[in-house]
This record gives sequence, structure tokens and C-alpha cells, in this order.
Amino acid sequence: MNNRWNQFIYKCWAPFYDVFFNNGMFYRARKKVFQDVHFSSEQRILFVGVGTGADLAFIPPQVNVTAIDYSSEMLQKSKR
Repeated sequence: MNNRWNQFIYKCWAPFYDVFFNNGMFYRARKKVFQDVHFSSEQRILFVGVGTGADLAFIPPQVNVTAIDYSSEMLQKSKR
């Protein structure tokens, strides 16, 4: 794989990623990862590989999050 291939794959996945990974075992696994994390409004989080931002739903809105991703298409979805 190379960068052009990765860009192509993530561009193609961006519209469908949430439908596939926000259901069933993938959703339950992500929810479990975050269930024991205690956030505070003083925290600042750098979220590397935020994808479409699905995991942001598990972080309280008062927490300061800076998110980055390799795919501009997925990053655009995460901003919404």
C-alpha cells in the first residue's frame, strides 16, 4: 500500500464507514473502551485518527478535543 492507495480507500469508505462501524459488535466494543474513562472539562485531548468522529459521541462536549485524520473526507464528516 502507498499513500495514494490509502487516500483512495478512505475516500471511498467515508460515506459508508459509520453505517458499518457504528453498529453491532464494533459499536459495543468502542462503547466499552470509553465506559471507564473519566473526562473533565480541564482536559485537552489530541484525537489522532478520529475518522468520521463516531467516538466523539463518547466524550462529553465540555472537553476540549483537537482531532486529526489522514483522510480529509473522514475529517469533514467528523466536523459535523
